[in-house]
Amino acid sequence: MTTQQSETTPDSPAHDPPRSAPAGMRRPGRSSLRILLSEGSSLSARQTITALGRCDYTLDVCDPHPLCISRFSRFVRRYYRCPAVGTDPLGYLAFVLQHLTQDPYDVLLPVHEQAFLFAKVRDQLPDGVSTALASFDAFLQVQGKVAFARLMERLSLPQPPTRIVSSRAELEILDRFPSYLKTAYSTAGQGVWRVTNRVERDRVALVLEQQGLLGGTREIVVQEEASGALCQAQAVFAHGRLLAVHCTRTRGVSVGGGHSARTGVDHPQVREHLVTLGRALEWHGPLALDYLFDEATGHPTYIEANPRLVEPMNATLSGVNLADLTVRVALGEMGVSDVPLSGHPGRRSHSLLAILLGIADQGGSRREVLRTIAQSIGGRGIFAESREDLTPVRVDPPSLIPLAVVSGQLLLRPRAAQHIAAGTVNAYSLTAAAVETIVALDGK
Repeated sequence: MTTQQSETTPDSPAHDPPRSAPAGMRRPGRSSLRILLSEGSSLSARQTITALGRCDYTLDVCDPHPLCISRFSRFVRRYYRCPAVGTDPLGYLAFVLQHLTQDPYDVLLPVHEQAFLFAKVRDQLPDGVSTALASFDAFLQVQGKVAFARLMERLSLPQPPTRIVSSRAELEILDRFPSYLKTAYSTAGQGVWRVTNRVERDRVALVLEQQGLLGGTREIVVQEEASGALCQAQAVFAHGRLLAVHCTRTRGVSVGGGHSARTGVDHPQVREHLVTLGRALEWHGPLALDYLFDEATGHPTYIEANPRLVEPMNATLSGVNLADLTVRVALGEMGVSDVPLSGHPGRRSHSLLAILLGIADQGGSRREVLRTIAQSIGGRGIFAESREDLTPVRVDPPSLIPLAVVSGQLLLRPRAAQHIAAGTVNAYSLTAAAVETIVALDGK
């Protein structure tokens, strides 16, 4: 039986909402509403906590890592240590269900790939616990890269020239470069390779073959490289209807291709595509799309879907609190409007921690790490007219602790970036084996 460990964070000061409340902010008088976040290691979880902390909710977090980044927040009341969903999905599920039964919660908020698991077992959640999740059949069409590529083709939505292969012979026929090879299930770029010639392609093919992924029973996505600026659309739906959307352009990339700095943008065609996608899937809850935007033509090219909340603070700073809207969708409070909410374009935000990890991962020196920290303090370079969206020290002082620790580790050993990132990703990511276990579960 899974045991439960918990720790209460120090009493936090009153969570006074800001004077200018962003759209989607919680109405006053609901501080008793209790929310359990499904993990606390990801940047998405940490940003969700900041967004919801502004709404005066009571927030608890479960995570396998005893020092996960979300523990260091005045907005988090309790932390519970649990099994890792990627290596022990059944143990993780048993833990969460037991915890939800023992303690009264209003909302379960899956903030990362745990959403796939809870979509499968929604019928097993205790009475009184709400969550905003689409059907499991809908999740199957966007959770994996192979399924998402097929969905884009079926809906005639733009994606790079794409082939799906299952053997080394099929892969070695392909000779358009640069191209990306993508396993069906991976997180933070761990199953994605960029190849620029036959030698690199064959080297990756050998790795995939050794992993048993080119034996004819698994499928790999091969996509030609497309041009355009890397962007992301973050949206919330209610029963297939688009409620809110916010688009950002990436200004900085961290380990694994993460968005370490963003600027809000307005891409009307992406909104139209999201309407099409939401209706086709009858999507319910949050969904994010990564895409490349060609400024010359004004057209997007979609490369990946994330069926969950993804780092929502730029949207919150831009006037639409997607995390709070997700809570309200879970509670059935959101009506449907003819005009979806949209974040105001132009807001710049950044995560210093993610930027430092990206610099170190690219071989940056201690001097570069120090120079970047100095630029952030002085508001120069990528930090000019930009708000911190991950560790907002002024409103949440404990968030300084993980930033200081990671900065110190990188100054001592810059090559530690991959190790730090891998330990974090392993706490919340789903492996192919975990996906198969979840698919085999009984549930609706």
